[in-house]
Amino acid sequence: MRRLLPLGTAIAVMAATLLAGPTGAATPDSLGGDSQASTTSRTASSTANRTAARAKIATQFALKAAGYGTRVEGGQLPVVSGQTAYAVIGCTNKAGMVRKNYEAAVTLPGLGTVDGVRTKTWTSINYKKHKVAVNSVHNVAKVVLGGTLTIAAVKSHSTTWHDRKGFHTRAETSIGSIKVGAQSFPIPTPNQPITIPGVAKISLGMHKTKKDSDGASTYAEAVQVKLLLTDTVVRIAHTAALMGRGITYGRFHGSANGTQVRALADNVKSGPTPLSWMPCQGTHGVVKTKSVLGVDLAGQIVVGAVENQQMGKQNLKKATGFEQSTVAAITLGPLTINAIKARANVTRLKGGKMIANADGTTIGEIVVNGDVTPIPDPGQAIEIPGLLKLEANVVDKMKYGIDVVAIRITLLDGTGAVIDLGHAKMEIKPSHRVIGGP
Repeated sequence: MRRLLPLGTAIAVMAATLLAGPTGAATPDSLGGDSQASTTSRTASSTANRTAARAKIATQFALKAAGYGTRVEGGQLPVVSGQTAYAVIGCTNKAGMVRKNYEAAVTLPGLGTVDGVRTKTWTSINYKKHKVAVNSVHNVAKVVLGGTLTIAAVKSHSTTWHDRKGFHTRAETSIGSIKVGAQSFPIPTPNQPITIPGVAKISLGMHKTKKDSDGASTYAEAVQVKLLLTDTVVRIAHTAALMGRGITYGRFHGSANGTQVRALADNVKSGPTPLSWMPCQGTHGVVKTKSVLGVDLAGQIVVGAVENQQMGKQNLKKATGFEQSTVAAITLGPLTINAIKARANVTRLKGGKMIANADGTTIGEIVVNGDVTPIPDPGQAIEIPGLLKLEANVVDKMKYGIDVVAIRITLLDGTGAVIDLGHAKMEIKPSHRVIGGP
């Protein structure tokens, strides 16, 4: 059985004009005229730059930045820490954004302490230099691990910018000192970590930059510490700065994943797997794919191949895109579901009109105890007493888009676990850019 489930403004103008202008466009200082006029131009430019530093100016670029102080991964310890002093600027096209976070002292359970953890992320515009930039800076005053290892004055700075010559990147990290007790150790160099016997292996963190004609990204991590007794890895001072061209009328927010498990008691978690994120500016019309051969949800839950697809594009008339996730099959006790697909489609027209739907969301068949069972209508459910409740085509319409879950299974075993199969979410938010102004 197969069935389709239906489902102020002047500054902004100046910014848009400058950012969209040709390489080598005149700056106020190159317009000519007498010294008084030149002085007036420089004063106006300086005033505009100061104003831009305070205002939030819409640009043609997608801008993102993030930073955190420490993150603990793996090893024999049963605890894993999140990011300390985490600060992020998500999907935006606005210069003038600032995010900060600070933690005076943080305890890493079973490991040690972190003092003076400070993150700042920001976006900026400089009219005179035709420069839009995104930055992330992180400083850690001191990290003490195992009671004896002290790493002090750690800094990471990632920056990405665009000017008349195109996209640029820079990543910088530094470490003040490394000590065990009163004994000092040399700072590691690239590809030359240091090992403190019985204590830790300390390496410089990664620097990763990438740029082309469409965008650029910078990632930097100052230090990576592997504790030898537990094989636990502690990452210190991480920053990231990303930007890409292509913002006209919309900012994309979207994701797709095949499976996700969560529980009310927070004692059951898995996924989202595999997870695909839509770039802020879209994919320039290219359909991007991510897939896995199967997903392990533990117990007797068997999930087949999963594939995500996503696409986003925009021009001067509209922005449009989709997120899609397909699950080949799932088996849970007497229940088997084949050919699960969720799809979220959104179009934002020039005038602001939104079109969002779940067209393309489909389910092949539902089989319970060997018998094909009708797919429940939206708002209805199939229940196997004592085992599970099944809902199909769960749709949440939002102001700027739509969220679609093809199949939602709620376990009735007392855990409150919810399994989402085929999840697609897409939003296109306004860019607030002034296009074709005077």
